[in-house]
Formats: sequence, structure tokens, C-alpha cells
Amino acid sequence: MIIDCHAHHIAAPYNSNYLEWLKATGNKEFGPFYLWNDPAFEDEGLVYKKMKQNGIGCSIITYSANITQIVDAAAASPNLSDRMAADGDGASDPRLSIVRDINDKTIEMCKKSDGHLRTTALIELRSGLPALNELERCAPDVVGFSVLAAYRNKTQICFLDDPAYEPFWAEAERMSKPVFIHFSNLYKINNPKAPIPGYMNDTLLYAGMGQLMEDALCVARLVLSGVFDRHPGLKIVMGQAGGMYPFMLERMDMLYHMYAGGAKKAGLNITDVSMPESFMRNMKNYTDQIYVDTHSMDALSILCAAQILGEDKILYGSDYPITPDGWGMDRALGELKTLPEGLQRKVFSENAGRLLNI
Repeated sequence: MIIDCHAHHIAAPYNSNYLEWLKATGNKEFGPFYLWNDPAFEDEGLVYKKMKQNGIGCSIITYSANITQIVDAAAASPNLSDRMAADGDGASDPRLSIVRDINDKTIEMCKKSDGHLRTTALIELRSGLPALNELERCAPDVVGFSVLAAYRNKTQICFLDDPAYEPFWAEAERMSKPVFIHFSNLYKINNPKAPIPGYMNDTLLYAGMGQLMEDALCVARLVLSGVFDRHPGLKIVMGQAGGMYPFMLERMDMLYHMYAGGAKKAGLNITDVSMPESFMRNMKNYTDQIYVDTHSMDALSILCAAQILGEDKILYGSDYPITPDGWGMDRALGELKTLPEGLQRKVFSENAGRLLNI
């Protein structure tokens, strides 16, 4: 059985409402309109059909970068916000009641799927401590929790190592469920004052590079800030093979030893975690807590990542229904089926089964 650890679904009517909002506003912050208008986002029947065509026995529902806009569009919709107010949920922050409703609808759908669909719980970290109630409330019915790599706080981008998110990490570790992290699309590397000429070139730059850089930056900040030291039982799953994460580990190892040599000569204690001003972390020591998925990576990239991180740290992910067929399930599965059979078994099912208790 193939387990897809990177699939998307938005419970009705939330994706339909979002599409109406996109048409009304013309907002393209999270890409062109056609990325989000596939009816499979709300229609699980189409999902089952696609899974059957590709031999996928179980899909794990996670949430993409635009989930913040989906929630905000629902909060701004009179019909949806009035209904939430009538239900008496989340009166102080309508986003919390919307997220709760999305989670409830998705969990109910998964319960009716005979195990073919499983879900993560969406956690609205922008809402602060009240958002943490969803972890315990949803824990019995989900395989993990979904967050984005960063969130916008007014004009500032806050990555997941921000001290404000420390209670979330503590709660996720206590629940013993992995955290699925999707890039936020907030980390732009293009310069609007110096655009690159040509069709969609600026978008290609941040979608093709910036999103991968954001993945890698998120992992590096979580490691170097000590999140994994404070929460040794924590496991995370990064999309897109973690971006550049597997391929920068050797350089980070080199730099660690270079800086460590200088620190020792200066008489600094780099091995005592209780001395944060001098303690040093080598990213290579934290790979056991970090999993990555295969989305948008070819067989050679996955083979390389498996050799660097270990074969038990790679999970199959399709990004369905966002990524088009020619580059999503169909092509990716064909690519991955050229890998050695033992690695295929681990990537397609064994690793996810062990991590998610499936």
C-alpha cells in the first residue's frame, strides 16, 4: 500500500468561498487562481478515484501555504462568520471557530473513508495560546498537526523558532504526534524594484527557489535555536525534501568544526547546553527528528537525500490536487519506482506506517 503524506483537502464550503474571494480581490499572493480551483479540493469522490488510479491506499491531508487566506476569507464572509457566531464558537477570534469547523468536517470525512483518508489537525498559530486547544481536542482522531513554516505578524515574518510558538512545540511533543510543516510562501527572494523580464520569471524565482530556501531555513532555525534539544521527542515532516536541507548538511558540518575550533582556542565551552552563549549545535546530530517528503523531487534527488538523511527519513508525497497530473502523482510515482526496491518500500509505506502508526 502506498501512503501519500502530502495531500490537500479543504472542507466545503471553505474552498468555494476562497475561490469567490480570489475572484473578488484578484489576490495572487499565493499563486494564480487555477492552482486552487480543482473540485477535488472539496470532493473526496474525486480524491478516491485518483488514489485508485495510482495505487494509493491512504492519503494524509495536510494544509498548504494559502490556508491563512482561506481562513481569513471565511472570517470576512458575512454568511460564514454569522453562522459561526450563531454556533457560539470562537466569538473573540472567528479564525479559531473556522479552523475548528474545518478540522471537524475533515475528521468526519476521514472516519467514513474506511482508512483511505487520514488527516492532520490544522493549527492556527496566529491566534496564540487559544489555538493550542485544537491539539488536545483533535489528537485522538488525527495522525499529526499541520502548521506553516512562518507567519506574518504585522510587517514581520516570524519563523517557527519564535519564542511565541514554544508552547505549541511543548504541546505537540506531549501529544506524541508529528508536526507537518509547509512553506508559508512569505519568504520572498525576488526584488520588486529590480524585476526579471519575461513571463512569470519573478514567480519562478521565489516558487522555484524561495520556497525551497524557506523549507531549509525553517529546519535550520529549529535546530540552531534549540527547539529539538528542549523537545527531544518531537518529530517534524518537511515538504519538498526539506528544500536544501539534505544538501547543506555537509557544509554546516564543516562550518561547525571550523567555528568549534576557534571557540575552543578562545576557551569557550561549546558542549554544555546550559551555557547558551557558547553552546554549538551541529545540524547532522538532529536528523533523527526530521522527516522529508518526495514532492517535486526526482528519483536522483530522493536517492541522494536518502543517502544523506537515511532511508527511513523519506516519505512519499504528491501535493494532490495542486500539482498537475504530469508532474504530480503520475510522473512522480513513475520516477520513484525506478529506485531500489528496498528504498521504494520504505518511501511508499514503511516509513510513514511507522511514523504515523498506520
